[in-house]
Amino acid sequence: MTIQTIGIVSTGDMGHAVGGTLREGGFTVLTALDGRSERSRGLAAKAGIEDAADLASLIERVDLLMSVMPPSAAVTFATEVAALMTSSGATPLFADCNAIAPSTSRTIAGLIEAAGADYLDGGIIGAPPGRSAATRLYVSGERSERLNVLARPDMVVRTLDGGVGAASAIKMCYAALNKGAMTLEALVLTGAEQLGLSAELHQELSESQTQVLTRMEGRVPWLAADAERWSGEMLEIAKTFAEVGLTPLIHEGAADMFQLLAESSLASETRETADRSRTLEDAITAFSTSLSARARDAAD
Repeated sequence: MTIQTIGIVSTGDMGHAVGGTLREGGFTVLTALDGRSERSRGLAAKAGIEDAADLASLIERVDLLMSVMPPSAAVTFATEVAALMTSSGATPLFADCNAIAPSTSRTIAGLIEAAGADYLDGGIIGAPPGRSAATRLYVSGERSERLNVLARPDMVVRTLDGGVGAASAIKMCYAALNKGAMTLEALVLTGAEQLGLSAELHQELSESQTQVLTRMEGRVPWLAADAERWSGEMLEIAKTFAEVGLTPLIHEGAADMFQLLAESSLASETRETADRSRTLEDAITAFSTSLSARARDAAD
């Protein structure tokens, strides 16, 4: 099979960047923007991604359909795609590239393969293409090498043995450490604020763990913009570990912490609109306010 026309749903922060680099690599890249937000429309236009309007039309026009969206939406989307494939007879290669548990990927594989299409398991690690080090797209499943053609200077493709679920598994392990650490940082700082010890903790960290403090200052103030979808990702990680006999509790707690951030006044921001002058102290004040509001709601 030759891959020339690629569909990407959706064109959020990661999806539009992946689509943009693929278009620069000579592929025709499309999406389906019916019912999508103005932000998704704007990012698609910025990346030069063509609008096929509805999902049915997109499926009929592409050789490869890539699902790049919040993990909580992955199964619902695949169910819709499978139904449209069955009704239309169009069966492009489907690659789920979401932050989902291996068992969730296998569930999606069953849906897509029952509709007559081939399925590949994907996991994206790193920032969107073009921002820093090359993005890594891990792929597993039967003939995963078919996606090697997508490799770009800013997006490395790495195939894995182990079948469907292997690519999702490495994404889960990486995100468990990376984003899990973000929630621990936010929790500790918010806890210190609630205990009246923010200044004292800041001083201690500045003296004994300068690199840790610098890292927190560089990322914690803007976590709320992504917290809603990352909360779902933490639940997929918890599911992954539970299924191999490890405790899910750490990342269930991480999901709850991201949900707290998603309830804060900062969550209405996007990466484009985030206030980059915000200090770490400003963010922790907002998170503490969110915690107080949650406590009041629980008491009512």
